[in-house]
Amino acid sequence: MSSLPTTPLAADSLEQLDWMSGAWLEDTAQRRCEEIWSTVDAHNLMGMFRWISFDDVSFYEFMVIKVTDAGAELHVKHFHPTLVAWEEKERFQAFILTEIEDNRAVFAAIQDPDESEVTGGWLTYELTDGNHLEVCIIEASGNVKLNFHFIRET
Repeated sequence: MSSLPTTPLAADSLEQLDWMSGAWLEDTAQRRCEEIWSTVDAHNLMGMFRWISFDDVSFYEFMVIKVTDAGAELHVKHFHPTLVAWEEKERFQAFILTEIEDNRAVFAAIQDPDESEVTGGWLTYELTDGNHLEVCIIEASGNVKLNFHFIRET
């Protein structure tokens, strides 16, 4: 895999990410995953994710992409099926936008949102056509950890 960018992009708007909006579904023999993104409003995008295995919810995520002084940041908070958070009360996983093209966005993991220092690992979103969204979680080593192939529901 080629090297992914680590330099945060300046951002004053999220309209370039509006193509992520909608309800997305991946349904395979191993899992059924849903990811839903709002349209851009009040300078942010809001998202939800649900992972289902063997007809039971494995976990949920709540996601927000917002403009900060450092750039566009993606904050992710995970929840057990009982809605108990994985992360401590004040914590979340953070990523910063490092690449944007017409239908592709790359977010790099950051340790501390107050410092926006890239620590390695990426999250990529790519609209491969109007109805297919590829989401990839890439480790700091460059290995692909998870790859989702979503189909637009709405």
